[in-house]
Amino acid sequence: MKSIKPIVGLILVFVLGAASGALVTYMVTQSRIEAILVGGPRAREDVLIKRLTRQLDLDSQQREQVKAIIHETHEEMRQIRQKSHPQIEALLTDSQLRISSLLRPEQQEKFKKIVAERKGRRQKP
Repeated sequence: MKSIKPIVGLILVFVLGAASGALVTYMVTQSRIEAILVGGPRAREDVLIKRLTRQLDLDSQQREQVKAIIHETHEEMRQIRQKSHPQIEALLTDSQLRISSLLRPEQQEKFKKIVAERKGRRQKP
């Protein structure tokens, strides 16, 4: 019985260590994701540039050229999204009306709330 206590204690230390390590990893990951999301397009560009620099071992000249290409690409993508935004909104509105017409009145109220919530999330910068 005496030899079991140290083994149980050792197992407990390892389990607690693993749990605390997992918790810290989760918290750090969440923090990084939040920083990227809050930071906007520039933060996402920076993350991509850092990843490519590390994975490809880019020198400073390559890094600056890649940075310029990524920025240009993101800007062009933003412009394309802006141009297509009215069409996408019209398509979404049409599909929402079609879905709503299938629902009972109490479901329609819930659906309106869901649509409003999703629209609010899409419009955040």
